[in-house]
Amino acid sequence: MKEWNAVTFTNNLNGEFPDSPKPPVLTDDSRKAAARAMKLLLYKGRTRQELRNRLLEEGFPEEQTSKAIEYCQSFGYVNDEKYAENYISSMKFRKSRNMIRRELEDRGVTEEEISQAFDEVPYDEQELIEQLIRKKAGEPHEMDDKELRRTYGFLARKGFSSSEIWKALRTFQEASERQP
Repeated sequence: MKEWNAVTFTNNLNGEFPDSPKPPVLTDDSRKAAARAMKLLLYKGRTRQELRNRLLEEGFPEEQTSKAIEYCQSFGYVNDEKYAENYISSMKFRKSRNMIRRELEDRGVTEEEISQAFDEVPYDEQELIEQLIRKKAGEPHEMDDKELRRTYGFLARKGFSSSEIWKALRTFQEASERQP
């Protein structure tokens, strides 16, 4: 029985996918780089830059690496915009918009792709800050200075802006005053 992987899958279909550009022709050396790239993509999604860096680290020449990435992109295996959408969806409950943006930029996603991904994925930063405060501090109550500083630091390390943090902390404190 033949083992299934991305290479045999594309070979079985003779590289014919509807609505997709024809993949680049690969030399034997480029095939090795493409096979390694697809194996890396089986473990987790990667951006073009991450995949390029990993292939270069493993000793593949620049030309083979570029062909391999182009090959993977022709089948939709590498798509930075989709990667950004997935990353935002998975991190939107833990990190600020600024931190997510910075991490995506570090992974090589363009500013335009990041902006499009934020447009596609619903993200309410103020609600997230309020949830994190409730998680950290519990039910609304009057915080002493020490607890305020710790909660503020906790949120600041997640990348939230000072004004947004203080706004949420005021709302949290005011909610404690309204409780019977």
